[in-house]
Amino acid sequence: SQSYEAAIVNKLIADFQRGERHSSFKKLSEFINKNPKDETARYNFALMCEQLNYLDLAKDNYNKIIIKNSQHWKSKFNLYLIYIKEKNYESALKLVNEVLKIKNHYQPALRDKAVILYYLKRPDEGLPFIKESLKHNQKDFIALNTLGLIYMEMIQYNLAKKIFMEAIFVNPKYFPSYNNLGRCFEYENNRDLALANFKKALDLNPQFTEAINNIANCYNQSGSYEKAIQFYNKALKL
Repeated sequence: SQSYEAAIVNKLIADFQRGERHSSFKKLSEFINKNPKDETARYNFALMCEQLNYLDLAKDNYNKIIIKNSQHWKSKFNLYLIYIKEKNYESALKLVNEVLKIKNHYQPALRDKAVILYYLKRPDEGLPFIKESLKHNQKDFIALNTLGLIYMEMIQYNLAKKIFMEAIFVNPKYFPSYNNLGRCFEYENNRDLALANFKKALDLNPQFTEAINNIANCYNQSGSYEKAIQFYNKALKL
């Protein structure tokens, strides 16, 4: 029966979340092969694929859901996030537009559309979407960080610095905003403040290679070559 099948899927999801990841994944895969029309099972299988980093399999299953149900916005949402990770920005843009048609003014999708347009070097087009996103959630530090990046791309460094500082105020542990604030200071040739912010980002995340590389660049530009080499080597090791 339908309720019995739903109970099986729910148990496998619970088992996966408890740590029985590979066995639950295998069992749900077998369940889908026997019940190919079960949309809920396929969606949760795609989520498992993502968490296990089987991204091609995740994309395949999200696409199967979308082909049968063009209104399944969650599959489109998760699929475009994978495309962003893969730097397939044109495909991501197409899907985020479809999500926004189904869910008008959905805050995370508005933010993500701005991110995609930023990566496509179309910051002026992304600006109204990130502003709209922030109207719905003024404390979204990721959205604030994105707005700062857009202003930075538009060479409006003072505005960018103000926004990055706002993002840091909302979440003092969000290391990308320190790194981006440092980049603003670097563009203005203020290496001391640039270096201080890059180091703050690195303190918060010692594996953050972008900050390590930026620190190396700062030392390189100021003639501290031994220190620069030390940080370049560190970045290369990571």
